[in-house]
Amino acid sequence: MATCSTWMYKGISPSVFRALQQVGRRQGFSIPNTASGKFTISVVSMNVGFQYAWDTNAQTLLLQCDNKPMLLGCGTIKSFADKIIAESGGRPG
Repeated sequence: MATCSTWMYKGISPSVFRALQQVGRRQGFSIPNTASGKFTISVVSMNVGFQYAWDTNAQTLLLQCDNKPMLLGCGTIKSFADKIIAESGGRPG
């Protein structure tokens, strides 16, 4: 069962997806080089798991936090995700 609702991002072209992967690497996590998958990040020493689905034709990314500590709210996680997406050239949808 999902922990947070699914968030949609627009404007996720191949170059934006590559930039997203680079931002992730700089921040210490790895996003797979596939159109869908899972990854885990560490936020203030807490692990947060995500699953994603990237539609290359529609240039949309569906992102869902599927594992998080109880102390970390979905709004905080979404703010973090929004910042990384924006930094990479995408936008909330």
